[in-house]
Amino acid sequence: MGRLVLVLVLIPLIELTLLIQLWQRAGLLMTLVVVFATGIIGVNLARYQGMAVWKAIHQQLAEGRTPSREILSGVMILLAGALLMTPGIVTDTCGFLLLVPKLRLTLGTFLIRWFRSRTAASVQMNVWPTVDVPGNVPEVDVPDEQPRVRVLDPEVSTGSARRSRA
Repeated sequence: MGRLVLVLVLIPLIELTLLIQLWQRAGLLMTLVVVFATGIIGVNLARYQGMAVWKAIHQQLAEGRTPSREILSGVMILLAGALLMTPGIVTDTCGFLLLVPKLRLTLGTFLIRWFRSRTAASVQMNVWPTVDVPGNVPEVDVPDEQPRVRVLDPEVSTGSARRSRA
């Protein structure tokens, strides 16, 4: 929580400092042109790329495949649009970088690996004995071995899905 507050305080201060520096060096009119032009151009680029990703998601679904990468790309384009609508040099730079398809693919691959490394799947197996007569609970033989869990990766075909133990 402390990091979020720090980011929410530092980023506007950095943006304000950079905009003041731009204003002092290039003038008020040029600063306003830069802020509005990056916002308008960036939002239009984000909308165009967002529509392309939307079509790719529908195509993946029509083919029966999971569009996980396309959804992640769409989320990054949405974030880019939000950053580009925010006035500032740092946020505009980050927004434009998120609109570069190769960079978005690299960042998406990194994020998928990061999420997978922090996601753990666990399965707990409870064995409940059946009771025929009230008060008469039969003994149940519970194996020492943990149950096997099959983890399916949407990027890998079903035949070669990896198996892991919980």
